[in-house]
Amino acid sequence: MNTPPFDAVPGVLTEIAQELAGALEPAGEILAIRDLWGRVRFIVRERPAPATPLVSVLDGLAGVAAQRLGLRAYAAEDAILYADESFADIKPLWVEPGIAIGSPGIVFRLIDRQITGQSWATVSEHTVARASHRIAMYSLKGGVGRSTTTATVAWHLARLGRSVLVLDLDLESPGLSASLLPPASQPEFGIVDWFVEDAVGQGDAVIPRMSARAPLAHDLPGDVWVVPSHGADPGDFMAKLGRCYLDLPGGAGVEAWDRRLLRLLSALEADKAPDIVLLDARSGFHDLASAVVTELADTVLLFAIHSEQTWSGYRLLFEHWQRYGVAERIRERLQIVAALIPETDRDVYLSEFRERSWGIFRDHLYDELAAGEVEGFSFDLNDAPAPHTPLPIYWHRGLASLGNLEALDPQLVSATAGGFLSGLEELLSSGEGEGP
Repeated sequence: MNTPPFDAVPGVLTEIAQELAGALEPAGEILAIRDLWGRVRFIVRERPAPATPLVSVLDGLAGVAAQRLGLRAYAAEDAILYADESFADIKPLWVEPGIAIGSPGIVFRLIDRQITGQSWATVSEHTVARASHRIAMYSLKGGVGRSTTTATVAWHLARLGRSVLVLDLDLESPGLSASLLPPASQPEFGIVDWFVEDAVGQGDAVIPRMSARAPLAHDLPGDVWVVPSHGADPGDFMAKLGRCYLDLPGGAGVEAWDRRLLRLLSALEADKAPDIVLLDARSGFHDLASAVVTELADTVLLFAIHSEQTWSGYRLLFEHWQRYGVAERIRERLQIVAALIPETDRDVYLSEFRERSWGIFRDHLYDELAAGEVEGFSFDLNDAPAPHTPLPIYWHRGLASLGNLEALDPQLVSATAGGFLSGLEELLSSGEGEGP
């Protein structure tokens, strides 16, 4: 028996779907569920009436799948489940993200059961108006100046009279709040504290004690509030961190941990009424980063340096969004940031950076327009503004050597991040007020 490798399964399902498409049409959309072990079975909405042609077709589907998928298929007698006979509520499966297979006329949708990573394929629709605009600061790797830039943006917006709320959501590597707040100003509770208190029903009680004013905005017309990852006394931080990703049972079913995070953010916004919320996300492909990027943010700043490692990582992410059919939903929120631009040959560096950025946006997120076609989400290499056009941040030894971020030199900020801040203001002027 030949068993295809994991990545070949969608191709095998495509072949089966194309061969049986017409015969399977009476069954409607069929879900192909790939379980945690990588085995595939199918879910059909209703069991067909006995002795009808569809019964034979579904038996044939189970047999063909067992033959071609080998160890990656369930035994033929267990390969088909019927939703109308299931004791479990499997209706939510029909709205989960999946890969469409067998077009034209979709027959299968492949849904992967995963331990982690599922939420990168789930991009929230922003349908409810909010007063605040949420900006995610995201990078694939640390050490690209993301936290320093977060402080710079908060300071700049406060100078413009805006009220800014900063959340340190890099829970596994906290540090932003320690840079923005002196020890004596740290609030009593932080984000990990809220998760464990919320689990026993007293999350609302700690909300007013989770934020503190940053000295950064002293004497500025606006304000900067900081919500740290942990409180002034971290206590048993590891024990609390290990409980943050807990789904809770509720009256209307299970509340997933990322929905709890959204509830926390909404409560903090109600408490402080900020104009802008800055979300310092965890780097990499962790689920916490995906919750910030795909669920919470209105604008996502993608920090990058010009390296093969960076572009390979972003290509993986963009391909994933394209494969799961959510690229159109998230692409308008994205903006690339050229971080740590070196002191020498800057024009050459930025030109090469822009070309690589444009390449992956064009291949996976932009519409492919026919000759003469002008409508669509598509940009040329040198278009500005465009999601692939980098907002520049220049490396400077004076900024890199800052011990804390409680005060910033306006001249230094202008020299290193002036272009970045101008570009961000344009983004905000076009997108504020939109939100989930």
